[in-house]
Amino acid sequence: MSEDGRLAPVEGIAEDTAAGFRAQVAQAARDRAGSWDAVADVLAAPGPELVERLRAGELATVWRLGARWLGADAELFTRDLMSLDVYARGSRRRSADDDLAALRADHDRSVAAEGDLVSPVRRVADLCREEADAWAAGDMAAGRAVRARERTLIEDTLVPGLPNAGGRLAQEAEARVSSTLGRLVLAVLSVESGRDYLRAVLGDEG
Repeated sequence: MSEDGRLAPVEGIAEDTAAGFRAQVAQAARDRAGSWDAVADVLAAPGPELVERLRAGELATVWRLGARWLGADAELFTRDLMSLDVYARGSRRRSADDDLAALRADHDRSVAAEGDLVSPVRRVADLCREEADAWAAGDMAAGRAVRARERTLIEDTLVPGLPNAGGRLAQEAEARVSSTLGRLVLAVLSVESGRDYLRAVLGDEG
């Protein structure tokens, strides 16, 4: 991203060539890595750094970048990202300590019971970066192989517990921002797994 807040151009990404296609897929994998890292940040025990990133609008930006490869389907994230924007704009009227206390209370109540989901989420993010490097190097076979490993890791380690954590956060949190973060966790999992966990977990609300 450039200093003025706009997306920086990606070398080769606009080329209508095989190299341009590889550049697009590599950038999508990098964006997906950032999206998964943001999910891990939400699932980890909240600290002052998370609060600052939320109040500055940084996590919303990361998820916007993480969804841009989806095209029109990025609308899945729109409502909740707008809610994070409102949260950031209103941060001057709240203390960071109060925001942190609210996030910690909701995390302890809704997320901690699922155990360690952060480590497997970080591994998925690392694989996305590995995939990006493979595509950027022109190794299409390696890129596809790493993507298959990502899908297996998601199915084996995240699908069993992540919907529960995201769902409880979305439905039981007292702070609206925590509920929004839970919905975004479910949205990322929906996109990456190909199944609509927003609707499956939240019903019509999803």
